[in-house]
Amino acid sequence: MSKIEICAIKVQNALNRAFPSNKYKHFSSAIVTAAGSGMRMGGISKQLLELCGKPCLVHSLLAFQNCDEISEIVIVAKKGEEEIIRNLCHQFKISKLSAIVFGGNTRQESVSNGFESISKKSDFVLIHDAARPLIDPNSISKLLKEAHRFGASCAAKKITDTIKRSDDHGFILKTVPREDLYSVQTPQVFKTDLYRVSLALAKKDQIEVTDDCSLAEHAGFSVKLCDIEIPNIKLTTKEDIQMVETDMTCIVL
Repeated sequence: MSKIEICAIKVQNALNRAFPSNKYKHFSSAIVTAAGSGMRMGGISKQLLELCGKPCLVHSLLAFQNCDEISEIVIVAKKGEEEIIRNLCHQFKISKLSAIVFGGNTRQESVSNGFESISKKSDFVLIHDAARPLIDPNSISKLLKEAHRFGASCAAKKITDTIKRSDDHGFILKTVPREDLYSVQTPQVFKTDLYRVSLALAKKDQIEVTDDCSLAEHAGFSVKLCDIEIPNIKLTTKEDIQMVETDMTCIVL
């Protein structure tokens, strides 16, 4: 166990003593990114694509709405879609919505825009791609519990395929040991102050990353990988639609 993990456990134990019987409730902010261009989907707005009778974005919003530990939801929207999204939130009773903000030129900039709009009371921040509509309240709770213990956690899936490294021409160079390899997903959860420091350092060092765990890694923080043991497919191409709908089985959250 690392020093950071030991320190995080000591902090959590101190909180448990200070606030016995779980009377203390963390204020947790969910940032749902829904500002993608859908280029690999042929220009289709993935966040508004209907899956099992509801837009893709709504499935994620309902998961956070129905998770007791979530205090507020901030949506990062594509310009021109904010009114549509606001109407969807009203239609599906997303009462935890606190803000809709515009995305930036990159994912990192979009998340930063969302982060600037969360409550000052926020203890933990969860960042989730709307293109992963299979997330559920139990998985969100599981990730939050890990973040409470260690400061940061991330949905992930252990790699089971054999992994090869190639040369510049596409020929195998070597087989990569897969025992410690994971594919990283969302939600990714961070102590709010930890993420604030990570984001500021990335801006200072002009670091551009494709996921938020990389920000924490760059700042020297450890992130606990957590297999949430559910299908958590990212809707990327048209071929993914049927796969996602099959796993969704049209269950209303």
